[in-house]
Amino acid sequence: MEAFLDGKSLPVPRPTLACALSVGVEAARSSGRIIIEVRADGAVLGDDTLASPSDGPASFARLDLQSADPRALVRVTLGDAIDALRGLVGEQVRLAELVHTDQLQLAAGGLQDVFQTWHTVKDVVARSGALLDIELSDLDVGSEFGTVGEASNRLLVYLRGVKGSLEREDWSALADILEVNLSEEAQRWEGLLTALSEHVSRMPAQRA
Repeated sequence: MEAFLDGKSLPVPRPTLACALSVGVEAARSSGRIIIEVRADGAVLGDDTLASPSDGPASFARLDLQSADPRALVRVTLGDAIDALRGLVGEQVRLAELVHTDQLQLAAGGLQDVFQTWHTVKDVVARSGALLDIELSDLDVGSEFGTVGEASNRLLVYLRGVKGSLEREDWSALADILEVNLSEEAQRWEGLLTALSEHVSRMPAQRA
C-alpha cells in the first residue's frame, strides 16, 4: 500500500489504514493543517471507517489524504453562516407579518426553519472553535456586539420568548420578538461573525 498527503508520498511503517492515518494526521499537524478527506483507491472513506480505522493489512493499493488550513475552512463556514443570517432577517419579518394577519399555520411552519437556522449558526461557531482548537465563547474579537458567549445568552432569551409566546398564544408578543428582537439579533450576529472571521484571518498557523 502506498500513502500520500496532498500528493506527496508518506513514509508508512505498516501497510494499514490506522497507521497511514496516524502518520498523515501528524504530518498535516506539523504544518498547521488538518485532514479533510481520505480516499482509498479513489473512493472517499466515510466517517464511520475513519473513526475506527483498521490496523490489519489494507485491502487497497493507494491511500490519498487531503489536508487544508483550518483557518481557511473556518472562514468559509463562517461566510456561509453570515449569508444565512442575512436571509434570516427577512424571513423573521415575513413570519411576523403572517402572525399579524392571523396566518398562524403558515407562520408555525416557518418558525421551524428559523430555529433550525439559528441552531446551524451556533453549530458553525462551535465547530469553528473545535477546528481552531480554541474556546470562542469569551474571545474578544473587537466586535461592538460583544463575545460569542454574550450573544448566545441574548439569543437564548429571545428563542425562549418565542416558545413562551407560542405556549401562551400571545401572538402580539410573538410577532414583536420575530420582527424586532430576533431580526436585530441576526444583524448583531452577522457583525459578530464578520469580526470573528477577520480575527481568524489574522491568526498565525498552528503547528505542532
